[in-house]
Amino acid sequence: MIEPLEITLDGPFMVGEWHVEPATGRLSLDTSEVRLEPKVMEVLVCLAQEAGKVVSREQLEATVWAGTVVGYDSLASTIIKLRKAFDDDSRNPRVIETVPKRGYRLIAVVKPALTEKVNTAPEPLEPGTILPETGKRPLMIAVFALLMIAAFLVWTFTGPQLSDPDSSHQFDTDKPAIAVLPFKNISNDHEQDYFSDGMTADLITDLSKISGLSVIARNSVFTYKDNPADVREVGEQLNVRYVIEGSVRKANNTLRISARLIDTRTGFNVWADRFDGSLENIFALQDEVAAKIISSLEVTLTEQERLQIARQYTASIEAYDVFLQGWRDLWEFSKDSNADAREHFLQAIELDADFARAYANLAITYVYDFMHGWSETAEHSLELANVYARKAVELDDCLPQVHWAMGLTEIFNRNYQQALLEAEKAISLDPNFAVAHGQLATTLNYAGRPKEALVMMQQAMALNPRHPFVYQLIRGEIYFNLHEYENAIGDFADVLEKNPEAQEARLWMAAALGHVGRIEDAKWELDQVRVTGANLSLEHIEKSIPFKDPVQRKRFVDGLYKAGLGAE
Repeated sequence: MIEPLEITLDGPFMVGEWHVEPATGRLSLDTSEVRLEPKVMEVLVCLAQEAGKVVSREQLEATVWAGTVVGYDSLASTIIKLRKAFDDDSRNPRVIETVPKRGYRLIAVVKPALTEKVNTAPEPLEPGTILPETGKRPLMIAVFALLMIAAFLVWTFTGPQLSDPDSSHQFDTDKPAIAVLPFKNISNDHEQDYFSDGMTADLITDLSKISGLSVIARNSVFTYKDNPADVREVGEQLNVRYVIEGSVRKANNTLRISARLIDTRTGFNVWADRFDGSLENIFALQDEVAAKIISSLEVTLTEQERLQIARQYTASIEAYDVFLQGWRDLWEFSKDSNADAREHFLQAIELDADFARAYANLAITYVYDFMHGWSETAEHSLELANVYARKAVELDDCLPQVHWAMGLTEIFNRNYQQALLEAEKAISLDPNFAVAHGQLATTLNYAGRPKEALVMMQQAMALNPRHPFVYQLIRGEIYFNLHEYENAIGDFADVLEKNPEAQEARLWMAAALGHVGRIEDAKWELDQVRVTGANLSLEHIEKSIPFKDPVQRKRFVDGLYKAGLGAE
């Protein structure tokens, strides 16, 4: 019978025969002891507080990750770690039971802690120790190198865990700073959300091409999609003077776009208008909206900028519609959604064989397959990514997105110089393209130029103030290569607070801690990687990490060696 007990994060308690000390993060049984991460311990405490009852995913996320948007895998991975710590089996649970479609239940007896612990704390885990586990999920270290580069590029697309805006990131004060909030879908069909989202993103893209404007990146503004805020608050949070709000109504072949430009200091409309037309005229309507905004802000365009804004992605409305559906699927970031996105992009290409952006995004789907092992032949996926990215550039080398796609593939090809050129080309075409700034920073860092990388990373953060936490991961890696280990540790700690599953951050954290002499903390970070089933080898890491500079590679490996990671 489950005994009700008041459980807190301060006092010890028992789960079955296990002694739990939330304050120190320790879980012990006889002579065995495991240290749990703070978030893992908080989940255990939440379950223990409701022992014998089902605790929903939503309740756990609201309690443990209050105020933070988390990915679907964060809680699931935390439960996996708890089961491994307890040596529990999800199929025949003794401690934690999964209740399908409802949540989790702690089924072991929870009781007061013993007045004295029978066991004494053992020595810290030796490097190479694997904690007891069931259903081991191997973590291929060969993929680790890809993840470190891919992390930034992936999360700039998906970015569910967002950092708080950093007020130190300021725009050029000589340029009007503007944020385009997600346009509302006011059609009767909620399945049309992809269309209004796509139009919002295209408007951001058009305005971003104007050198006389500072435009907030998509990631930052889309955090307001389901969380509306007062425009004055948006102005303060994103450090912008102007906000654009709008709505889209699509019914059969008719289209209505409503938009208004708001001064965030006063809350007054600078301009508002409504645009009606047929679906065939969608590009003309988009151009008209952009032109009205630019005119209201009294921004002068260069001839090249006029041509870029007037450029249509495709002459086929059907291809554009299918492309937007694929674009929506790409943001879901899963194996299945990636496959769905690919089908949509292929369909768009069938409808318009000259659709450059469809080829570019098709290349991205193959890069994702390569990065995450979503295909049986990773090398073939990278080959296809190269083919389609090059095709996109050949079709229209004036689109920043195609150069971003090409640069991404060149990073994985380890063609650093070409990756740099592609990122620089994307930025020249779109000075506000935060993704390209981040890609340039990543490439510079791995190419042995961390000082330049840091400057570029700060620019990316300014353009995307509510950036995904992985921006801090990349900045932490840059700080590491600059030998600024304490700054690096601070960034890695922030990353792990927002996403405990960022194993690449743990490895970099371990290396940084090793260099500053915090050996026990460094060992603990490595233990947290091992508990996932990782098979770590310094020899393999040396071969796998794509540093161009062998001195940088050696410094990283030396940090891990100091942390206790030897050839295994």
